[in-house]
Amino acid sequence: MRWVWWVAGGAVLIVVTTALLALNFIGHNTPARLTLSDRTPQTPARQSPTPAVMSLDTACALGTVADGDVIWKVQAGSKAGFRTHERFFGYVDTAIAHEAVVRSDRVAGYLISSADRGQLRRACIGVDLRGLKSVDALPPPLPPSSNRDELFDFLLGLDQFPVATFELREMSLPVSPQGKKIHLAAPGELTIRGVSQPATFTADCRWQGRAAECAGSTVVDARRFGVLVPGENGPIKVDPMVTLEFSVSLAS
Repeated sequence: MRWVWWVAGGAVLIVVTTALLALNFIGHNTPARLTLSDRTPQTPARQSPTPAVMSLDTACALGTVADGDVIWKVQAGSKAGFRTHERFFGYVDTAIAHEAVVRSDRVAGYLISSADRGQLRRACIGVDLRGLKSVDALPPPLPPSSNRDELFDFLLGLDQFPVATFELREMSLPVSPQGKKIHLAAPGELTIRGVSQPATFTADCRWQGRAAECAGSTVVDARRFGVLVPGENGPIKVDPMVTLEFSVSLAS
Protein backbone atom coordinates (compact mmCIF):
# COMPACT_ATOMS: atom_id res chain seq x y z
CA MET A 1 0.00 0.00 0.00
CA ARG A 2 1.18 3.59 -0.75
CA TRP A 3 1.60 4.62 2.86
CA VAL A 4 3.87 1.76 3.87
CA TRP A 5 6.98 3.73 2.86
CA TRP A 6 6.00 6.38 5.44
CA VAL A 7 7.81 4.02 7.81
CA ALA A 8 10.31 2.30 5.53
CA GLY A 9 11.22 5.24 3.33
CA GLY A 10 12.83 2.83 0.89
CA ALA A 11 15.57 1.93 3.40
CA VAL A 12 16.68 -1.51 4.63
CA LEU A 13 15.55 -2.24 8.21
CA ILE A 14 18.36 -1.67 10.68
CA VAL A 15 18.72 -3.84 13.77
CA VAL A 16 18.72 -1.67 16.90
CA THR A 17 20.29 -2.95 20.08
CA THR A 18 18.43 -0.61 22.43
CA ALA A 19 15.15 1.28 22.35
CA LEU A 20 16.15 3.61 25.18
CA LEU A 21 18.40 5.76 22.98
CA ALA A 22 15.65 6.19 20.40
CA LEU A 23 13.07 7.16 23.01
CA ASN A 24 15.53 9.62 24.55
CA PHE A 25 16.02 11.18 21.10
CA ILE A 26 12.26 11.73 20.71
CA GLY A 27 11.93 13.98 23.72
CA HIS A 28 14.42 16.46 22.31
CA ASN A 29 13.25 16.60 18.68
CA THR A 30 9.57 17.51 18.79
CA PRO A 31 8.98 21.20 18.00
CA ALA A 32 7.10 23.17 20.64
CA ARG A 33 3.51 24.31 20.09
CA LEU A 34 2.91 27.51 18.18
CA THR A 35 2.51 30.45 20.60
CA LEU A 36 2.69 34.21 20.60
CA SER A 37 6.19 35.57 20.13
CA ASP A 38 8.01 37.39 22.92
CA ARG A 39 8.11 40.60 20.94
CA THR A 40 5.42 43.27 20.74
CA PRO A 41 3.57 43.25 17.39
CA GLN A 42 5.19 45.70 15.02
CA THR A 43 3.38 47.69 12.36
CA PRO A 44 4.89 46.57 9.03
CA ALA A 45 6.33 49.04 6.57
CA ARG A 46 4.15 49.81 3.59
CA GLN A 47 5.23 47.63 0.68
CA SER A 48 4.12 47.07 -2.85
CA PRO A 49 1.49 44.33 -2.97
CA THR A 50 2.67 40.89 -4.06
CA PRO A 51 0.56 38.59 -6.19
CA ALA A 52 -1.75 36.46 -4.06
CA VAL A 53 -1.87 32.72 -4.41
CA MET A 54 -5.04 32.33 -6.42
CA SER A 55 -6.40 29.37 -4.48
CA LEU A 56 -5.97 31.20 -1.17
CA ASP A 57 -7.36 34.41 -2.61
CA THR A 58 -10.44 32.58 -3.85
CA ALA A 59 -10.93 30.67 -0.60
CA CYS A 60 -11.00 33.84 1.52
CA ALA A 61 -12.57 36.49 -0.70
CA LEU A 62 -12.95 39.74 1.24
CA GLY A 63 -16.30 40.90 -0.11
CA THR A 64 -18.04 44.09 1.02
CA VAL A 65 -16.85 45.87 4.17
CA ALA A 66 -19.09 48.33 6.03
CA ASP A 67 -17.92 51.92 6.48
CA GLY A 68 -15.97 52.34 9.71
CA ASP A 69 -15.01 48.69 10.07
CA VAL A 70 -11.32 47.75 10.17
CA ILE A 71 -9.72 45.13 7.91
CA TRP A 72 -6.84 43.13 9.40
CA LYS A 73 -4.96 41.17 6.72
CA VAL A 74 -2.78 38.13 7.38
CA GLN A 75 0.92 38.95 6.90
CA ALA A 76 3.99 37.05 5.73
CA GLY A 77 5.54 34.88 8.43
CA SER A 78 2.22 33.40 9.50
CA LYS A 79 2.03 29.63 9.71
CA ALA A 80 -0.43 26.85 10.43
CA GLY A 81 -0.39 23.08 10.59
CA PHE A 82 -1.06 20.07 12.74
CA ARG A 83 0.45 17.65 15.23
CA THR A 84 -0.60 14.12 16.07
CA HIS A 85 0.74 11.01 17.78
CA GLU A 86 2.01 8.02 15.86
CA ARG A 87 3.35 4.63 16.92
CA PHE A 88 5.87 2.58 14.97
CA PHE A 89 6.03 -1.20 15.26
CA GLY A 90 8.65 -3.77 14.20
CA TYR A 91 11.81 -1.71 14.60
CA VAL A 92 12.66 -2.48 18.22
CA ASP A 93 11.28 -4.76 20.91
CA THR A 94 9.01 -1.97 22.15
CA ALA A 95 6.86 0.19 19.84
CA ILE A 96 8.26 3.70 19.32
CA ALA A 97 5.85 6.53 20.16
CA HIS A 98 6.36 9.87 18.45
CA GLU A 99 4.60 13.18 17.81
CA ALA A 100 4.47 14.24 14.17
CA VAL A 101 4.51 18.02 13.62
CA VAL A 102 3.66 19.43 10.19
CA ARG A 103 3.37 23.09 9.13
CA SER A 104 2.69 25.32 6.13
CA ASP A 105 3.76 28.95 5.78
CA ARG A 106 1.32 29.52 2.92
CA VAL A 107 -1.35 31.30 4.94
CA ALA A 108 -3.66 34.12 3.87
CA GLY A 109 -6.90 35.75 4.93
CA TYR A 110 -8.38 38.55 6.98
CA LEU A 111 -10.31 39.62 10.07
CA ILE A 112 -12.82 42.46 10.08
CA SER A 113 -13.49 44.25 13.36
CA SER A 114 -15.47 47.25 14.48
CA ALA A 115 -13.48 50.48 14.79
CA ASP A 116 -13.26 50.11 18.58
CA ARG A 117 -12.13 46.45 18.28
CA GLY A 118 -15.04 45.39 20.45
CA GLN A 119 -16.75 43.28 17.80
CA LEU A 120 -15.45 40.77 15.30
CA ARG A 121 -17.65 41.05 12.21
CA ARG A 122 -16.24 38.09 10.28
CA ALA A 123 -12.95 36.45 9.45
CA CYS A 124 -11.45 33.85 7.15
CA ILE A 125 -8.05 32.15 7.38
CA GLY A 126 -6.90 29.93 4.50
CA VAL A 127 -3.97 27.50 4.48
CA ASP A 128 -2.47 26.07 1.30
CA LEU A 129 -1.95 22.44 2.27
CA ARG A 130 0.44 21.91 -0.63
CA GLY A 131 2.95 23.79 1.52
CA LEU A 132 2.81 21.29 4.40
CA LYS A 133 6.26 20.20 5.57
CA SER A 134 7.25 17.94 8.48
CA VAL A 135 9.32 19.83 11.05
CA ASP A 136 9.83 17.06 13.62
CA ALA A 137 12.79 14.65 13.67
CA LEU A 138 12.23 10.89 13.82
CA PRO A 139 14.67 8.81 15.90
CA PRO A 140 16.83 6.14 14.21
CA PRO A 141 16.28 3.61 12.74
CA LEU A 142 13.21 5.37 11.32
CA PRO A 143 13.60 7.26 8.03
CA PRO A 144 13.51 11.08 7.77
CA SER A 145 10.20 12.63 8.76
CA SER A 146 10.14 14.43 5.39
CA ASN A 147 9.30 11.08 3.77
CA ARG A 148 5.73 11.41 5.04
CA ASP A 149 5.25 14.71 3.20
CA GLU A 150 4.75 12.96 -0.14
CA LEU A 151 1.70 11.24 1.36
CA PHE A 152 -0.31 14.40 1.96
CA ASP A 153 -1.42 14.67 -1.65
CA PHE A 154 -3.08 11.24 -1.32
CA LEU A 155 -4.34 11.50 2.27
CA LEU A 156 -5.78 15.01 1.88
CA GLY A 157 -6.84 14.90 -1.76
CA LEU A 158 -4.78 17.97 -2.58
CA ASP A 159 -5.35 17.82 -6.33
CA GLN A 160 -8.99 18.63 -5.67
CA PHE A 161 -8.86 20.31 -2.23
CA PRO A 162 -5.55 22.18 -1.88
CA VAL A 163 -6.80 24.71 0.68
CA ALA A 164 -8.25 24.38 4.18
CA THR A 165 -10.20 27.31 5.62
CA PHE A 166 -11.55 28.47 8.95
CA GLU A 167 -14.32 31.06 8.86
CA LEU A 168 -15.09 32.76 12.17
CA ARG A 169 -18.54 33.80 13.23
CA GLU A 170 -19.44 37.26 14.48
CA MET A 171 -18.53 37.59 18.14
CA SER A 172 -17.86 40.12 20.87
CA LEU A 173 -14.20 40.65 21.70
CA PRO A 174 -12.84 41.14 25.22
CA VAL A 175 -11.28 44.45 26.21
CA SER A 176 -7.76 44.41 24.83
CA PRO A 177 -5.34 47.17 25.89
CA GLN A 178 -2.44 47.64 23.48
CA GLY A 179 0.37 45.16 24.03
CA LYS A 180 -1.63 43.03 26.49
CA LYS A 181 -2.41 39.39 25.77
CA ILE A 182 -6.05 38.33 25.74
CA HIS A 183 -7.48 34.82 25.62
CA LEU A 184 -10.55 33.97 23.59
CA ALA A 185 -12.57 31.09 22.16
CA ALA A 186 -13.34 31.59 18.47
CA PRO A 187 -16.19 29.47 17.04
CA GLY A 188 -16.59 29.01 13.33
CA GLU A 189 -16.65 26.65 10.37
CA LEU A 190 -13.61 24.53 9.50
CA THR A 191 -13.34 23.10 5.97
CA ILE A 192 -10.86 20.38 5.05
CA ARG A 193 -11.00 18.21 1.95
CA GLY A 194 -14.26 19.89 0.98
CA VAL A 195 -15.99 18.87 4.23
CA SER A 196 -17.18 21.62 6.60
CA GLN A 197 -17.64 21.05 10.33
CA PRO A 198 -18.16 23.43 13.28
CA ALA A 199 -14.99 24.00 15.31
CA THR A 200 -13.81 26.31 18.07
CA PHE A 201 -10.20 27.46 18.32
CA THR A 202 -8.82 28.75 21.60
CA ALA A 203 -6.33 31.53 21.01
CA ASP A 204 -4.13 34.18 22.60
CA CYS A 205 -4.08 37.54 20.82
CA ARG A 206 -2.62 41.03 21.26
CA TRP A 207 -2.43 44.19 19.21
CA GLN A 208 -0.25 47.26 18.97
CA GLY A 209 -1.28 50.13 16.69
CA ARG A 210 -2.05 48.69 13.26
CA ALA A 211 -0.42 45.32 14.03
CA ALA A 212 -1.88 42.27 15.74
CA GLU A 213 -0.89 38.71 16.45
CA CYS A 214 -2.85 35.55 17.33
CA ALA A 215 -1.84 31.96 18.10
CA GLY A 216 -4.15 29.09 18.95
CA SER A 217 -5.28 25.52 18.41
CA THR A 218 -8.14 23.06 18.40
CA VAL A 219 -8.47 19.26 18.33
CA VAL A 220 -10.46 17.54 15.57
CA ASP A 221 -11.16 13.99 14.45
CA ALA A 222 -9.52 13.86 11.02
CA ARG A 223 -11.87 11.08 9.91
CA ARG A 224 -14.84 13.47 10.08
CA PHE A 225 -13.27 15.40 7.20
CA GLY A 226 -12.67 12.34 5.04
CA VAL A 227 -8.93 12.35 5.73
CA LEU A 228 -7.33 8.92 5.27
CA VAL A 229 -5.50 7.94 8.47
CA PRO A 230 -2.91 5.10 8.52
CA GLY A 231 -4.19 2.65 11.11
CA GLU A 232 -4.60 -0.83 12.44
CA ASN A 233 -3.11 -3.21 9.87
CA GLY A 234 0.28 -1.75 9.17
CA PRO A 235 3.61 -1.00 10.87
CA ILE A 236 2.41 2.47 11.87
CA LYS A 237 -0.68 3.67 13.69
CA VAL A 238 -1.61 7.36 13.55
CA ASP A 239 -3.97 8.93 16.08
CA PRO A 240 -6.96 10.37 14.17
CA MET A 241 -7.42 13.01 16.90
CA VAL A 242 -5.30 15.79 15.42
CA THR A 243 -4.32 19.12 16.97
CA LEU A 244 -4.59 21.96 14.46
CA GLU A 245 -2.52 25.00 15.37
CA PHE A 246 -1.73 28.41 13.94
CA SER A 247 0.30 31.55 14.52
CA VAL A 248 -0.73 34.55 12.42
CA SER A 249 0.44 38.14 12.17
CA LEU A 250 -2.06 40.74 10.96
CA ALA A 251 -1.97 44.37 9.95
CA SER A 252 -4.71 46.92 9.30
